[in-house]
Amino acid sequence: MPAELIFAVLAAITLIGALATVLSASLFRSALGLMLSLFGIAGLFLLQRAEFLAVVQILVYVGGVSVLIVFAILLTEREGGQTEHNTNRRMAVPAALIAGGFAAALIGMIGESPIFAGAPDAAAWPVAALGRAFVGQYLVPFEAVSLLLLVALIGALLIAKED
Repeated sequence: MPAELIFAVLAAITLIGALATVLSASLFRSALGLMLSLFGIAGLFLLQRAEFLAVVQILVYVGGVSVLIVFAILLTEREGGQTEHNTNRRMAVPAALIAGGFAAALIGMIGESPIFAGAPDAAAWPVAALGRAFVGQYLVPFEAVSLLLLVALIGALLIAKED
């Protein structure tokens, strides 16, 4: 099977999961869509021969974060099966225009990036060098992302908390 076909299938799985996450009316189905999307990303890592990142993607994000989200959804379910939906349909068109603008800008930046002209293979980074980079050169961004995730989790708990 050619690599382009495998990439197309994995990209379709990732996009279908992402669309299910965003468009589903059920919070639980949105979490399942997120899991599907994260599995697709792990497959894309495997396609780039980055086995370590694929395993970390499955263990940390699918196995840890997604299961935590599902448990949080199930534990904070409203009594009596009542669900609250706070959707503002008037903002759909402006949100789509803004997202399209960001996507176009991102595609333009990626196309002009010198990194992708002669991008090294993902397998060229041994696991030990990747670990040293995380605790050395990329320590501050790595910790900033962990703090951002912590703030997002605390914000989600505050939103889910009943008054």
